[in-house]
Amino acid sequence: MGFAEYERKKDEKMDGVIYEMSPAPGYWHGLINGNIYALIKQGLKGGACIVSIENLDFKYHPKINDDHVCPDIMIICDRSRLKGGAYSGVPKFIVETLSPSPASG
Repeated sequence: MGFAEYERKKDEKMDGVIYEMSPAPGYWHGLINGNIYALIKQGLKGGACIVSIENLDFKYHPKINDDHVCPDIMIICDRSRLKGGAYSGVPKFIVETLSPSPASG
């Protein structure tokens, strides 16, 4: 498996079930997320909170299991809950941008 294929293979684990996410979303998905991210980042400038885009797992049951999702955009304010590529606190805000399913047409 090449690097490009590895980068597209992302999984999320919910209630112990691993879900392989579809290949990388299209151009418009990234453009929309980038615009939302830029607006939020500007609004948070100088504050304690930070915003992540598509690169930080959210572990929502860290003491029970290793369930995780990777939101498109997430605002976090408790930086002590950041460990490596994951956040295990309570996010202030999450954005998940929907894309048409490849199966729908």
